[in-house]
Parts: sequence; structure tokens; C-alpha cells
Amino acid sequence: MNPDADTTSDAEARSAEQGRAMEAEIPDLVRAAGWDSVGQLAENSCLGDPDPEQASRKTHWTGASGRVGVSREDAEIAAERIQDAAEQRGWEPLKRGNTAPNSENLYAAAKGDLALAVTYTSGTGRPGLSLQLSTDCLEMPAGHTMTRSVLDPMYGSADPLYPNDDRSKFSNGEPKPLPE
Repeated sequence: MNPDADTTSDAEARSAEQGRAMEAEIPDLVRAAGWDSVGQLAENSCLGDPDPEQASRKTHWTGASGRVGVSREDAEIAAERIQDAAEQRGWEPLKRGNTAPNSENLYAAAKGDLALAVTYTSGTGRPGLSLQLSTDCLEMPAGHTMTRSVLDPMYGSADPLYPNDDRSKFSNGEPKPLPE
């Protein structure tokens, strides 16, 4: 075996590309909504297994931001701004639809492997608007470890699912400012 050979699997390389794509896309979309931070940006398990080795065998990327206490009118304005920003960045609109009771998808789009959904939720609690990015699940090889973006507020925490985070960068879950 060649010791200089690349040991990264195709799925791991694709996942890394997806993570970089999300890091490139989410700041402008969040800014377009009028917000200043990301709520989540990480590779996550599709299996729900708490064991890091098992959890990391099938993963996908998710990114999210949102606000509660948003009126329907303000949600529609923010969704239009997100749509304008997304389509200027090459996102292709998808058919909108309701996602759950008391929830309406105000905008949906795709760009490469990434999917975007802007959802307004009303009902029993405080109304809210969420922006979510996601990718499909990928089968990963044994030994794969999940990664989190430095934009994720939990980056650097002692979570065993993310052993390669730089622990010195943990901000106690406080949102980090968006990059320029």
C-alpha cells in the first residue's frame, strides 16, 4: 500500500465539500433575513445513535438560523429578502408546500447538493421564522468523525461526536459573528 495515497473516501470528500458550500452560503442568507448569527452548522448523524462510532456511519450537513416572535408580515418580508439573495447566488426555486401543522414553507430552493427551506411557524407558541439548509445522508466508512463549522455556536464543546473541534474556540454556545 502506498503510504502517500489519499485515504479519504468519496463520501468523506463529498461531505467536506458540502460543509464548505454551506459555510459559503449561509452567512449571506442569514444577513438577507436581517439576522446576525448562525444557530447551527454541522455534520450530523442520520442514525440518532449516541455512540460516536455508530453515529458517524451515516451523516448529513445541516445549517439553521431563525427568530421567534416574528409577525406573518415580517416573515414574508424576510423570506422575500432571502429568496432574492439566494437566487442572486444561483439557487433554483423549488415548489413550496406546508411542512407540518401550523407551519408554512415560504421559500424552498436547491443549489447542488444543498437544499434551503424558509419556514414560518404559527400556532400555540410564539410565531417564528426559520432558515434551514440541509444535504442528503451519506454512508461513511468506519473511522469517520463528524465535523462542525467554526460558525456553529457549539464548535469547540467537549461533545464526543466532534472530537476534532478546537476546544480553545468554544464560546459557551454563544452565537459567533458572521464572517465578512
